[in-house]
Amino acid sequence: MEESLNIQDLYKQMMNAEGLYLKGYDTQIKLRFKGERPDGSHIFEMEAIPDFPTERFTVYTTPSFQVEVDYQILSKKDNLLLGKLIEKRQSFAVRQDPRNEKVYGSVLASNFLVAKTDIDFSKLTGVSSQVILTDIHRNLLKDYPQSKVVFISSSEMNDEVELMQLYKKPLYLINTQVMESAPLPDVYDPKETFEEDFLLDDKIAEYKRKKMSSFLYYPIFIKMNDLHFFAYLSLEYEKSPVPIAVFELFKEVEITFQERIMDSNTHILDLKQNVLNVSKGGVAIEVRDPEIIKSLMIKPSMTIDINFKMQAPIRMAMELRHMEEIHDFYVVGTRIIGLSGGDKRGKEIYESLIEFFR
Repeated sequence: MEESLNIQDLYKQMMNAEGLYLKGYDTQIKLRFKGERPDGSHIFEMEAIPDFPTERFTVYTTPSFQVEVDYQILSKKDNLLLGKLIEKRQSFAVRQDPRNEKVYGSVLASNFLVAKTDIDFSKLTGVSSQVILTDIHRNLLKDYPQSKVVFISSSEMNDEVELMQLYKKPLYLINTQVMESAPLPDVYDPKETFEEDFLLDDKIAEYKRKKMSSFLYYPIFIKMNDLHFFAYLSLEYEKSPVPIAVFELFKEVEITFQERIMDSNTHILDLKQNVLNVSKGGVAIEVRDPEIIKSLMIKPSMTIDINFKMQAPIRMAMELRHMEEIHDFYVVGTRIIGLSGGDKRGKEIYESLIEFFR
């Protein structure tokens, strides 16, 4: 989106026209922009604050002028929402993935593999998890002996750690003397922040003094309840850029660690819930069982069977996108992140059933 677009003026204009809305919910949630605070954060008002599956939210305008603005949640109180602007963009795309709402009564979700609700969080973030992460890191990074695991519980807080905690992204500088970050979408570029805080020259001098020409710090969060900043993976080079291959290995460490610690902290709920609608990319479920909701509040993902009438169940891995309470049930919107039967074959079967039940 062009920088010349003044977001406050746009908000005021759209509130008097088609409105501002919260993205990701099956029913429209309207917002009112209440203003900007001195620190640049934005205040919004709505009738009631919904459940947020992550610490972010997106405000959008209506299709006649499609703008989306991403925020980090700073606070929620009564009917007010305070957010720090992360990214704004203008979209000219229209939805290519229509929902099929005719499946209600013909399609069920069952066998919910979800997080246990009685997990001892202190044990989850304790020594056993440290041992698991250290072991995975040692095996995958054996070709990079300088790579380290730094646990937050025993590390000092510094500017880099604070940025990882705030933005939930790795720091990957390939040239510290010009503060150049690797051109990757999943990386946070600290240069602008250091400039705003008048720290840029000091940080460049610090990296030079420490003989760090390049470094990669990769945060590891335990994704239970709120994200818990557990550790970060570290590799610092004196004379050359840290290879991109290390970034991919760090990502593999993170994925493997999440899988390992959750293996013993999930269980299957033998329940059946109605499916409200389906699309190629996601499923909305009418959830009436409180145990499922409690589990999703702990870990916003699950694996379920989708049962079309007279068809074999399709096993799906789902990521929570939104959750909205309506009377005596919740509308749980999910994104499909994996299907049984091999992703390609499972996808073909699922999409053919969506068309058949139209």
